[in-house]
Amino acid sequence: MTEYRVITKRIVSPDGKVISEAKSVAKASGDNNTQVSQSVSVNVSSSSSSSSSSSSSSSSSILKTGEI
Repeated sequence: MTEYRVITKRIVSPDGKVISEAKSVAKASGDNNTQVSQSVSVNVSSSSSSSSSSSSSSSSSILKTGEI
C-alpha cells in the first residue's frame, strides 16, 4: 500500500497576492520493503522578482519478520 501526504503553506499579502509558497510531498510505500520519498519546493515572488528552489530525498529499508 502506498500513502501520499501533500502539505502546502502560503504567505499571502493583505491585498491577496501570494508572496511565498512551500509545498512538501511525501510518499511511503510499504510491506516488508519500505521506501520513503520526500520532495520540497519553495517559490518566492515580489513585484520586481521571483525565485524558486526544490530538493528531494529518499530512503529505503527491508524489514525482517518480527522486527518493529
